[in-house]
Amino acid sequence: MAADDSATGLLTALTSALQLATSTFPDDEAQFLPPSEGISLLDIKNDLLLSYLQNLTFLILLRLRQGDGSHGHQDVGAEVVNTLVELRVYLERGVRPLENKLKYQIDKVIRAAEESDRREANKGSTALQKKKDRSIPTTKSLNPGSDVSASESEDVESDEEADGDTDGDMAAAPRPAALQRKIDPSQTRAQSATSRAAGTGAYKPPRITPTAMPEASSTRDRSDPARKRRSQLLDEYIDEELSSAPRAQPSIGSNSTIVQHGRGAMSSRERERQKERTEYEERNFVRLPALSKAEKRKARSQGERNQRDLFGGEDWTGLGGLGDRINRTVAGRSRGESGGVLQRREKRRRDTQDGPRGDGVGIGETFEKKRKIMQQRADRKTKRKG
Repeated sequence: MAADDSATGLLTALTSALQLATSTFPDDEAQFLPPSEGISLLDIKNDLLLSYLQNLTFLILLRLRQGDGSHGHQDVGAEVVNTLVELRVYLERGVRPLENKLKYQIDKVIRAAEESDRREANKGSTALQKKKDRSIPTTKSLNPGSDVSASESEDVESDEEADGDTDGDMAAAPRPAALQRKIDPSQTRAQSATSRAAGTGAYKPPRITPTAMPEASSTRDRSDPARKRRSQLLDEYIDEELSSAPRAQPSIGSNSTIVQHGRGAMSSRERERQKERTEYEERNFVRLPALSKAEKRKARSQGERNQRDLFGGEDWTGLGGLGDRINRTVAGRSRGESGGVLQRREKRRRDTQDGPRGDGVGIGETFEKKRKIMQQRADRKTKRKG
């Protein structure tokens, strides 16, 4: 009973709303037809809304007459509900997205139509004003030059009307200026002032990417590893001896510190690299590929080369040739000076003679010579393997 009362009230309200809307319609039937130059999307929207209201009204009538519970009314009601759902889908999923996409063009057309109506109204008021002006007889007699002024005013009005028509036609056109970037005028003035100041001064070469000068590969290959080892030792010394900040160290004897079956230990940088690898795998849930045999062989040879001049945790790189460099700097010895052949012969004699050596300098030179020979052989062997 309550459902019937609510449906009756809804039908009464809908009927009164339709009567009120019908009373506001004009008497001319031609105005009910869609305009020939209108937007078809809006016409379709109006037709869909009208069909939706008709089916909704019909469904309300069926619900009011469904007191007997006949099966035929139930089938018709189901068909009406399906039609309402279909119309609602057309409105929500079809018309509304298209209307949002065409909102700019629709606003342009509506603005052009309003501008046309405004021009028509202004034209009518202008014609009425002209009639009033012509009805005054004393205008020409009081002002002899009124003919010229009147003709000029008519020309100006005609020009304004023509301009208004042109503006109305172009109102719906696209605006290419909207696609351009907005440039700050203050920034433009600053750039022009800077360019003028730069043009009046001395020549300034263009700024390019800084590039290091090329150097021999042999010199670079020899200097870079030694420099890296020295910087690594210096960093470890600063972290362990001079820094007072707390630092984390792995347990002695753990798998993360012992390498090469107990013959070596991982440095701090190697531990950091291993930690980064582990964090990356845990964060991205992926297992990084292990090192290949070639990469392991290269890393092993590189580690052996780096450990060659290390003893007791200290770097002794270049210490063997320190005495020769001091002698060349102080005494100025070189191959081009007199006595070079005799000195080399004396050196070979000391190296090949039997018995105890006379001084410690000869021992150091012999050791340095043999060390250089062995290092060259190891480098050549490594290059062949690589």
